[in-house]
Amino acid sequence: MVAHRDSLYVVRNGPSDDFLHCAIDCLNLATGQWTALPGQFVNSKGALFTAVVRGDTVYTVNRMFTLLYAIEGSTWRLLREKAGFPRPGSLQTFLLRLPPGAPGPVALTTPEL
Repeated sequence: MVAHRDSLYVVRNGPSDDFLHCAIDCLNLATGQWTALPGQFVNSKGALFTAVVRGDTVYTVNRMFTLLYAIEGSTWRLLREKAGFPRPGSLQTFLLRLPPGAPGPVALTTPEL
């Protein structure tokens, strides 16, 4: 699930229980209405992935691929494919955005342990 402007996108298996494709549903937060985005999207050979939005771009990341999509109105358009994240362990993504004028580093020196 990712959020972009006034929309919340839920990526799910589809059609049915097909793990090779995804369907995307969109909740308009202003109206409370759900719509389905047209088409189906690649699920990187069925591998689990995580996603994050930066600007108008969605990054879906797993061990095999990083797929970049442009959010254009009510559709997602594939921009490009990059290498995945090949290291073991759980994979979580997040985007940390500091407000304008946020103070600099939290600690200027490392305390002695």
